[in-house]
Amino acid sequence: MTGDLADEDRRRGMGVVVEYAGRSGKPVWSAPKPFRWDSTRFGRQNTKAPEPDATIDMVFAKDNAADHGFNRWTINGRAFSTEAPQILATLHQGRRYRLHMQNAGDDIHPGHLHRPIFELVEIAGRPTARVMKGVAMLGGCQRMAIDFVADDPGRTLFHCHQQLHMDYGFMALFDYA
Repeated sequence: MTGDLADEDRRRGMGVVVEYAGRSGKPVWSAPKPFRWDSTRFGRQNTKAPEPDATIDMVFAKDNAADHGFNRWTINGRAFSTEAPQILATLHQGRRYRLHMQNAGDDIHPGHLHRPIFELVEIAGRPTARVMKGVAMLGGCQRMAIDFVADDPGRTLFHCHQQLHMDYGFMALFDYA
């Protein structure tokens, strides 16, 4: 099967059951066994990440049907506007920053930070270190902290990797001093 695992989404065309060569009959959908991904298994459990030079708090929320019937996503109460982009924070070259993220909604957000690779330092209250990522999944009503070093000057975009979320406000800009 390719597409969404949710029955209702598949019924609406967001998934296809695939028939493999050498098989006959109607393709059959079998739900996968429950599985919960845990990135901390790849980290150093008893190793604390270095303290950051600064922490930036980010709260993600959803305003249901707020933009012409579409959901609008916000970071710290503000949806990103391409017409009037605002800088969330100013970064300084060489400093280590911690983004402390709280998902106030039930959507899953694959968060992506352009330019630097980041280190997962806490997921859902569980500390970890040395897990380096470019995208990290933040579950509904979950917290996560990531660290990065500002080592590539220029405007830096943070956004949800779900295009609809990004199109409807889930973006933030960082700038360099």
